[in-house]
Amino acid sequence: MKIAYQLRPATIEDKVFMMYLEKIMCAQYPEIMERWDEEYQKYHYEHHFRPKYVSIIQYNKKPIGAVSIVSRRKDISIVYIYLLPEFQNKEIDLSLLKLVLKRAKIEHKAVMKCIYKRDARAKKIYTQFGFELFAEDDLRWHVKWIPS
Repeated sequence: MKIAYQLRPATIEDKVFMMYLEKIMCAQYPEIMERWDEEYQKYHYEHHFRPKYVSIIQYNKKPIGAVSIVSRRKDISIVYIYLLPEFQNKEIDLSLLKLVLKRAKIEHKAVMKCIYKRDARAKKIYTQFGFELFAEDDLRWHVKWIPS
């Protein structure tokens, strides 16, 4: 089921929602949660949350997720696309990905993304869109899409 969502710029007031959202997203991966440090996360958001790099995804004017996309000189990095569980698999992430690829093609930039190795859906999606593996660490694959 496709839903109509809106994006709005994040504000510093979104910090609490972002901490909650990130914890929910990470809870899907036991190998991440075993490294989770609640105090560090609070400190990190308190001192390093930069709303200018984040858009809040809304549905019916309520926050349902967040996306961080950073455009650099040679590439665009999809830092994350986070959605509350009840809004996952509703094509929101696909819609956002298509917008980024369209922009990248116009700007002749590569698109970079890290995906968790346990996330079979993400691996399938990014492979279908033509992303290729260029590096990996113990938890993630680092993939890249190059416009044709």
